[in-house]
Amino acid sequence: MLNYLALEALEAVIRLGSFEKAAEALNVTASAVSQRVIKLEKHVSSLLIVRGTPCRPTDEGALLIQHLEKVRFMERELVKHAPELSRLIHAGK
Repeated sequence: MLNYLALEALEAVIRLGSFEKAAEALNVTASAVSQRVIKLEKHVSSLLIVRGTPCRPTDEGALLIQHLEKVRFMERELVKHAPELSRLIHAGK
């Protein structure tokens, strides 16, 4: 099972270009973002980010970001058709 907090950290690093900017956007420390990404990399046994300025996704990282985008889309669709589920979907975030 994938850790969605870690996926959100991965996506934020790529979207914003750095661990520091991702940390600011997620209201956590840069260390917390780094730890989440490293744990996810260990879990999937693959490097997910090319560290640099800006940070870029590896092919595997890009696939995981696409997965997160699909999950977010499906959750929006679910809530659109069953608004009472919104509380359950957002409880885990």
